[in-house]
Amino acid sequence: MNFFAVLLDDATELTRWAHAVAAILWVGSAFALLKLDLALKPRATDPTPQTLFLHAGPGYRLTRATDADDSEKALNFKWETYATWASGFALLCMVFCAAPRLYLIDPALWNAAPWAAAAAAILPLAVSWLAYDFLCKKGGLCGDALLWALFIFCAFLALILTHVFAGRGAYPLIGAHLATIMTANIAHIIVPAQKRRLKALRAGLAGDEADLRRAGTRALHNQYLALPTIFFMLSGHAPLLFAGPHNGGAAIMFLAGFFLIRRVWLKNLRGLGVDWKLSAAATACLALAFALSWPARPPAERQASDASDAIAQALRPSGAQAQTVIDARCGPCHAARPQIDGLTHAAGGLDFSQAANVERHRDEILRAAVFSYAMPPPGAAPALDAADKNLLIRWAEGLD
Repeated sequence: MNFFAVLLDDATELTRWAHAVAAILWVGSAFALLKLDLALKPRATDPTPQTLFLHAGPGYRLTRATDADDSEKALNFKWETYATWASGFALLCMVFCAAPRLYLIDPALWNAAPWAAAAAAILPLAVSWLAYDFLCKKGGLCGDALLWALFIFCAFLALILTHVFAGRGAYPLIGAHLATIMTANIAHIIVPAQKRRLKALRAGLAGDEADLRRAGTRALHNQYLALPTIFFMLSGHAPLLFAGPHNGGAAIMFLAGFFLIRRVWLKNLRGLGVDWKLSAAATACLALAFALSWPARPPAERQASDASDAIAQALRPSGAQAQTVIDARCGPCHAARPQIDGLTHAAGGLDFSQAANVERHRDEILRAAVFSYAMPPPGAAPALDAADKNLLIRWAEGLD
């Protein structure tokens, strides 16, 4: 076995772990700090807004700072943010760009050369941030109007990615673009504003209100982007979501649903109660997204041309016939020695060159390859046609 390929597998797994841990620390802390900030209320004996926070043992009383000593260091979570983005970018390069035919290329959308698909996956990340930043600074919008513009921007981005890349790559790339915007907000807007605020506190001066509002707006946008970012980054584990013919529309509905969920949470945290109308709208958006992703039965087989053809269609296909289809369409990835660059062992640990494994995982095969377009990856092997799909359906039904 290729030593460097195994080393890449190990490095990828370690990077996934680092990415997940850093993301938990970053997003979790952001949500927790917002909750604490919105919980600040004056006490009966002290008009200063504050909140009591109890941890495993000690308790803390938190208030907003009005001054700071030169020796004090401000606590923030910028390094967790940068670690999340850096590890995510590394995974993009090690997984998606290392095997573009497996993850990025769909010849029906864009039959790109592998290097072109990899470049198109990486380079536009900066463009998304620049376009969003221009919208915030020069768009002349604020408040909910700017939030609507952010949603429309994200929806347009999702449509572009799902019409250029295979769904397996498009959905995680949506997450990568949103995460890049969030990270750049922190690096270029929020952290510099924090430094200026700390300087003002040490000097005993009031902060620049306009500067604080700009940073607050970007922090609010990050709150709305966090939920869809996490969802799209995890979507690679749910092929039925990204592989349907309406994955672009489904992505927009997922974005809408998660934006609405975050708005419901924020209103509740601000003490305004649960907005049931928004909750119902969020539920409807997510339901529509899943409906657009719902597996579909393949078209019916052609009419039999003669009696012998009709008999052949009525008979249950043999295991050998099903295995022939599996070998041709699934074999390039699901074999002890895959033929696809970037794979060192059977994808998902599933070796379908063995008939016993095919029968054992028939339900997964039907969901991914027959009732959706998830398998085989468009750039790795030709899709199953209606005849192949119906053959596998009749074969699987005959096993019951």
